[in-house]
Amino acid sequence: LKCDSLWVNILGEGGQHSGHIHPNSVISGTCYVAMPKGAGRIKFEDPRLPMMMAAPPLKTDAPDHARRFHYTAPQAGDVLMWESWLRHEVTPSQSEEARISVSFNYALVD
Repeated sequence: LKCDSLWVNILGEGGQHSGHIHPNSVISGTCYVAMPKGAGRIKFEDPRLPMMMAAPPLKTDAPDHARRFHYTAPQAGDVLMWESWLRHEVTPSQSEEARISVSFNYALVD
């Protein structure tokens, strides 16, 4: 495993990242440097949705493990890691202060 890419994200008010995956990587992650109140959360998509297989039913009161999306509001200093095929996005920031993070990808090497 080798860290093959690393970049800084600075999102101001209204800033967001649309849904995406990280091709050619195995593990992706983000270290949160500044997460002011109202900063955009990270939203992970249930990977079963595109295949329409055993997707959780649409219920507004469903427990976290049975929802189609999982939202996480990291704090400054947190590091989140996930498998790179997992679709995710950053919701629009409601903060006037910058949301700052450092993201990275790990790939398999020969």
